[in-house]
Formats: sequence, C-alpha cells, structure tokens
Amino acid sequence: MANNKKKIFIFIIFSFLFFNSSSQSLTNNVIATINNDIITELDIKKEIDFIKFFNKTEIDINSEKLKREIAEILIDRKIKQIEINNAKIEISEKESEGQIYIYLENNKINNEILNNFFKNNQIESDYLKNIINIDIKWNKLIRLIYENKININLTEVNEQVKKESQNNKDIEKIKTKLSL
Repeated sequence: MANNKKKIFIFIIFSFLFFNSSSQSLTNNVIATINNDIITELDIKKEIDFIKFFNKTEIDINSEKLKREIAEILIDRKIKQIEINNAKIEISEKESEGQIYIYLENNKINNEILNNFFKNNQIESDYLKNIINIDIKWNKLIRLIYENKININLTEVNEQVKKESQNNKDIEKIKTKLSL
C-alpha cells in the first residue's frame, strides 16, 4: 500500500513537471529577434504584469492588439539598448537610483510593495531599474547626437526675455490703473 502511494506521488510530481515545462515552452515562443536578442511571449507577459501593477488597472491580457503594442514597446526598448551599448553611454548609480526613487514616489509605491510584486510575478528585481536606465541613457544619447546641431543665439534669448519682462511690467501698470 505504501509502495502504491509512493508511485502515485512520483507520478503526480512527474506529471506536474512535464505539463509545467510544456506549458512554459508554449508561453515562451519567440516573438521577435533584434540582432541576437530575442523577445518572447514570456517577456510580453512580464511587461503586461508590470504595466498592470503600475497603472493599477485591469488589462485584457488576451487582447491581440495589446500584445502587439507591448511587442512594439519591447522591440523599441531592445533597439535603444543596442544603440546605447554601441555608443557606450554610461550613467552613475546615483542618477539611476534618483530616477527610480522619483518614479516610485510618483506612483506611490514603496520598495517593499515593489519587491513583493517582483517576487509574486517571478520578475527579476532589477526590471524597473533596467527600464529606467535605458530611458536615461537613451535621452543622453539623443542629447549627444543633437547637441552640436543646437544653435542657441544668446543675444536673441536675452532680447526676448527683456521684451517679456517689459510686457509684464506694462500689464502690471494696466492692472494698477484699472484697480484705481
């Protein structure tokens, strides 16, 4: 009798592992390839979970339109990552941590809640940090690319500031006269 229970237990464990691994392979199909980086259905699921968590809304995870939009977001993020890596754009840990803090404050989320979310959804704990770092680095790269193309005429800017200042003084004079 004990031997039968042992066999049933082993069968159940084996079945669970078999079905679990086959279901993961189904949900981990490759959606896109950029250079040698891939985006899988699992990546899309993680991003949907992440968006649901931060937006605090329900999302139809079976929506094909949503999956396409998320895939596009992930493709754009991969392309940005490739470009910032090629340009060797770096940021400081302080810069990164500061932006993460601002992001969490704006979304009214503390580290404990965030860490529980990552743990419960089996998402790596630096997921948010990676997203923010890519955005910061991408902004730096764009700035570097266009910095030399930006031509600011300080004389014009100073003249415009003087005009605005004079206009404000004129408006104040008019307000004062009207209130008398």
